[in-house]
Amino acid sequence: MAKVNRKDFLEVAKKKIHRPADLPPNFSFLIYGRNKRGKSTFGVSGGIEKTLVIDPEAGTKAMVNANPYVWPMERWADLDEIYGALRTGQLSPAVLGGDSDEPFSIVNLDGVTKINNICLKHVMKVQEDRDLDRQPGFVQQRDYGKSGELMKEMFQKFQTLPMVKIYTAQERMIVGNETFSSGEEDDDADDEDNDITWVPDLPKGVRADLEGQVDVIGRITAQKVEVKGKTKLQRRLYIGVHEGLDTGFRSDFDLPSVIKYPKIPKLIKLMSEGTIK
Repeated sequence: MAKVNRKDFLEVAKKKIHRPADLPPNFSFLIYGRNKRGKSTFGVSGGIEKTLVIDPEAGTKAMVNANPYVWPMERWADLDEIYGALRTGQLSPAVLGGDSDEPFSIVNLDGVTKINNICLKHVMKVQEDRDLDRQPGFVQQRDYGKSGELMKEMFQKFQTLPMVKIYTAQERMIVGNETFSSGEEDDDADDEDNDITWVPDLPKGVRADLEGQVDVIGRITAQKVEVKGKTKLQRRLYIGVHEGLDTGFRSDFDLPSVIKYPKIPKLIKLMSEGTIK
């Protein structure tokens, strides 16, 4: 039997073992809500020069003033290219003709609901190419399982990137045993109704996997409020335990259950220090 070199194992341990306080704040957030509630705006609130937006929905085309760096996603294979570029740690605005040579520190997957649909179509296309007798465009039960595994693998890969991850999703309303995707729900439904639950619009297994990996699950809303006699739009991010909302956070601090005018730096500061001014 070969002699065990204990020194080598100790050197490996020194490189692998870490303490959470010594790591950079590479948090990951899952933010969901209805259309036009501020998900994309929140996703770039960490700074335009720091953020790369992955856009499968063309949801950033109206953001002319903010003018973020956007990588459009049209096919599943695009994610491999995106991940590969970010994994180099050298992708920066300067590489794209901008001013800052600091690598992007935030990636915003702005629409994982749409990405999941792209993944499902990719799986269907692969299976149709393999089976010439298969009816085109018809979803089979096993397609959901295969696309779900691809989505989970994708999340795991992006979670390894040493940067802040933002995942945005449409919302799904569950009323009793009935499920309504975003846009189908009753606008007059009472959020406080105990029979109603709002969740990110993803397949159950995919949603559970992502929620288990992120540090914050938040639902974003926009409400009109009176401020000094004027009507103002106030965005709110619900992150605490709320009846009927799929929300929560993983933190050593006792964070507020609702954040008004949410922005990424504010949320990072709360997660890191437990308080903001």
